[in-house]
Amino acid sequence: MSSIGHIIKQERLNQKIKQSVLAKGICSTSYLSKIENNSTVPSEELINFLLKRLNLKIDKLSTEDENKFLKSFFVLYKNALLQRDKEWIRAALKEFSVRKSYFLQLNNFYTYNLYMFRLQLILNERIDILQSAYEMIIQTEENFDEKQRFLANLNIGLYFYLNGDYYKALSRLEKSLKFVNSASNEEWEVADFHNVLSSIYFKCNEFFNTINHASKSLMYYKDNLLFERAIDNYIVIGASHKKMRNYVEAEKNYNLAKKLVIDYKVIHYEGMIYQNIGSLYAVQESHEKAIEYYELSLKSKEENDNVEGYLVTILSIIKEFSKQDNHIEVLKWCEKGFKAIEEVKNRDFTEHQSYSCHLEIYKALHSSTEKLEIVLKKGINYFQIIHDDRHVQKYSILLANYYFKESKFKAADLYYQKAIQLLYKQNLITKWEDL
Repeated sequence: MSSIGHIIKQERLNQKIKQSVLAKGICSTSYLSKIENNSTVPSEELINFLLKRLNLKIDKLSTEDENKFLKSFFVLYKNALLQRDKEWIRAALKEFSVRKSYFLQLNNFYTYNLYMFRLQLILNERIDILQSAYEMIIQTEENFDEKQRFLANLNIGLYFYLNGDYYKALSRLEKSLKFVNSASNEEWEVADFHNVLSSIYFKCNEFFNTINHASKSLMYYKDNLLFERAIDNYIVIGASHKKMRNYVEAEKNYNLAKKLVIDYKVIHYEGMIYQNIGSLYAVQESHEKAIEYYELSLKSKEENDNVEGYLVTILSIIKEFSKQDNHIEVLKWCEKGFKAIEEVKNRDFTEHQSYSCHLEIYKALHSSTEKLEIVLKKGINYFQIIHDDRHVQKYSILLANYYFKESKFKAADLYYQKAIQLLYKQNLITKWEDL
């Protein structure tokens, strides 16, 4: 069975065309459905009519050619996952996306789509593109072999992770644990799996598991001189120790990451290292030291034109001054944040609205204004929409405290309850007895 039915369906969905519209004058809608589900073999003439209506040209490869094609694509896939250079990935993908390929072997089509989906996730493609690829995998995964199931769980887990559904992501990744050493995976693929799993465990507050899996991938990355990936692992291990209040171990791992940055001149990681060291001092209430490292981070990110990193650090500085009730410095840094957002609005940076919400809240909190209630409600609503539970909880507590001080006890109770429900969700419980 060939892949042509799946290709037609995927392109129809991408173009948002209904089955009845595509089939009109060519075949019945029910027959088109069979074609798309690969439950029938259509004639070449019928295929050509459907492709023409979709304005789609495809290459029909021989079995030998498609095996060569897939082998070549795997090399791209491997380099992309190990290097994570988005510009290089986009350029390399152009060679493979000029024309769509018609796989005679359905198994090759499945594998190709699994590789492509992972690359699209790295590139953080548009939501509609990712949704289409996700749905295709979900609809065909019952036909996958063991290696493909491994890749599918990994990719779907990452898809959920990027959408903020961390526990659904973890459930998918854990399904692949039984395949990791048995699904004909190369050593680098095993390391990549442990690296991804460690990041998801971190988001789920499972820090021992984070350290365990990050340490496994770290061994491979260090041995193979993949310093950027090793730095990622040191940072997540350090962050896990920080969460567990093992501050000495946290600093040790951050410094190991810093050493790699200096020794191998991985300059674009410098700001991230300083940011994490600053956060380590912040959690220990060393405000001056924290701000010192945040400012070093800010300087590095500015030099490297790291837009999002720059805003992360500005927000971190604001938090430190907020802890000290230093209203003047909070408002000064808020203005710097707003200015930075204005400068990047025309760039391909979609996260500026989140930072605007944070800045508006801190500005209202430290100003002599009556807008705090309005700004907090607006912020909580926005973070609910984007499924950012952490900030919904955080700002719900702030709003509840505000209402309590204003003797608006019913309103305070409402937002305390919202924060408590999110606490339950984070701990995967429904009853207070299980805390």
